[in-house]
Amino acid sequence: MKKLLASICCAFTLLIINAQGVYIEMKISTTGGKEIITGLMKAYSQDGNNRSEMNMNMTGAPEGIGNITMLTLKSNANTVYLLNEKNKTYTEFSSSTETEDMKDYPQSEYEVTVLGIEKVNNYTCKHVRVIRKGNNRETEMWTTTDLIGYADFAKVKTKYTGKANMYKALEAKGAVGFPVRIKAGEQGHVVQIDLVKAEKRNNPAALFSLSGYTKQEGTGLPGGAEMQEMLKQLQNMTPAERDAWMKRLKEQHSHDLH
Repeated sequence: MKKLLASICCAFTLLIINAQGVYIEMKISTTGGKEIITGLMKAYSQDGNNRSEMNMNMTGAPEGIGNITMLTLKSNANTVYLLNEKNKTYTEFSSSTETEDMKDYPQSEYEVTVLGIEKVNNYTCKHVRVIRKGNNRETEMWTTTDLIGYADFAKVKTKYTGKANMYKALEAKGAVGFPVRIKAGEQGHVVQIDLVKAEKRNNPAALFSLSGYTKQEGTGLPGGAEMQEMLKQLQNMTPAERDAWMKRLKEQHSHDLH
């Protein structure tokens, strides 16, 4: 479960949106195993600035870990700002998109199989299986170009989207599009990500401002580590250590649940 939690953190906290004026809302769920993770993520982008708000819950942690809000700003693109909206403070750490999951590999490395055409989340989609030959991990995606303003959403970069060579591999199979559902296996679990809403909108500048916030030293993450080190530490935590980290994260970087 530790590695599953780390994978989900990576999938969401490393979201980078290069589009202008978009809003994306996604829900996440896992199946398999005794512990189940569910969550909702909202992502905003405007003028090169990005904001993500994530609420995650896990069985065995009845109070959840609350809301986690992160900013990346065009003026300082390699820094992530973690907001404590309750106390009006923020901490910062460096970020890198050069992780294994975020890299784009040669088109020949992506093996794409079209499994059919299906209606998912109110969109007509190509159901595809994508395997990167270097790691043989299988990901299923339901892709569509029917989103209004699709060209902007095609620029959204995550571990599953926004990679030029992966795009070409999908295009070669007639399956290019933005995924409205993703299923990926991880440590005996299946992680499912579903698109709830995708809109082009002018997001207010206040969403991307640190005005009124005071910088706080330390990240509230294990050992004050940077993102990549944090993920490694998550993978190596014992259940007790993970629970302590979740409690600390909730106390320092979340406000009350809705």
